[in-house]
Amino acid sequence: MKKLLAMLLALMMVLSLVACGAPAEEPAEEPAEDAATEEPAEEPAEEPAEEKIVLEFQQWFDNEMEEGYLRSVCDAFEAETGIHIELLSNPYADTKTQLEASAVAGTMADIVALDGGWIYDYATQGHLADLDALYAEIGMDTSTISAMTTVNGTTYAQPLVNFPSLMAVNLDLLEAAGVETLPETWSELLDACKKVTDPANNVYGFAMNMSTDNATCMEFFAAFAWNSGASILDENGMPYMAGNEILIDTCEFFKSLFDNGVVIPGMYTMTDADKVQEFVNGRVAFMPDSVAHLTNIREQAPDMNVTFINMPHAEGYDGQSYMRVNNWAVGIAESCEYKKEAALFIQYLLGAEVSADLCVHAGGFPVNTAAQPAYTDDSEAFQAISTIYANGKGKAEFYSMPTAEALMRVLDEELVMYIDGDYATAEEMLESVQTQFEAAYQ
Repeated sequence: MKKLLAMLLALMMVLSLVACGAPAEEPAEEPAEDAATEEPAEEPAEEPAEEKIVLEFQQWFDNEMEEGYLRSVCDAFEAETGIHIELLSNPYADTKTQLEASAVAGTMADIVALDGGWIYDYATQGHLADLDALYAEIGMDTSTISAMTTVNGTTYAQPLVNFPSLMAVNLDLLEAAGVETLPETWSELLDACKKVTDPANNVYGFAMNMSTDNATCMEFFAAFAWNSGASILDENGMPYMAGNEILIDTCEFFKSLFDNGVVIPGMYTMTDADKVQEFVNGRVAFMPDSVAHLTNIREQAPDMNVTFINMPHAEGYDGQSYMRVNNWAVGIAESCEYKKEAALFIQYLLGAEVSADLCVHAGGFPVNTAAQPAYTDDSEAFQAISTIYANGKGKAEFYSMPTAEALMRVLDEELVMYIDGDYATAEEMLESVQTQFEAAYQ
């Protein structure tokens, strides 16, 4: 019996030890919860924000209007379209230099201001976009647009505001010299200049910039011929200098101003800014100039009694009145990424209401014939400008020439040589000019 009990106890101990050494049973896995309750749902991916279109606009216009006006125009365009215009504003001379450098480097701004003398070169060098194609793409109606600048039949520049170039007159100097009527002919202008000129008091009859740094001054010179019925281009659009009788007469008249001592000293090297400064300082009676400078004249000489006349014409001429017309024009760079949007900005600037307001602030005249500027300037000077502009026709024949500014520099330099006596006659001088102009077309 005792043996039996001992065996049972031993068996129980063995069983107990086996149970203790066995691996612990792992708890059964609980059923997996729904992914929706275990992990938060992924947020839907955000769509990338639409890229904001920014267009650079390089120009000098901003500097010639009241501060902040052009910015307000651009802001209104952005509010309407969402397209931002970044203004690159500098004086004319700086804009010209920067544009030349950017064209060479291939970094031209999207929209650029263009002087008429630059357009041919930039267009033929491939720097400017075809505006005709862009206008068609945006469905722009050009039926009321009176001017578009073309090269070889394609529009590359769009004028925005027209500025006639006339002759500013210091009426105070005329009154002091006893000149009672404004000159209409070359001889009347010379007589008035003689009466006004007083070298002892540093007062002269006539001042015009002739510095070759900006040879577009030759458009002022040519305007004396244009308003006498001349053209410097023949019926085929080629230079017409040699044998041009009216132009020969114009050269002889211009030389007579120097021969009679009525021009301000230093005129050969005078810049546009120098000329205006002499005028506002009361030292010059007659000054060929763009009417865009009327605001500057008023600011710097608020007490001056000033008016404008068209360039006097040759004796006996009674035909159509012509004037030099320049403008604020713009083009779109061929390198512009957003050409269509740039064209929309030009379309906006040419809209009847915007164009009218722009002209009021610029002191110019609209290219859009539907625009009706509400001019508030009732001065004699502005009324005179308006009358001349309404009754005359504009000419800008240099703009259609290749390397226009270089050719104007040729005429400037040759004219100075003729005035100084290096040529026996004006006809001889113009024959030399003709040869050099023709070479530019080859």
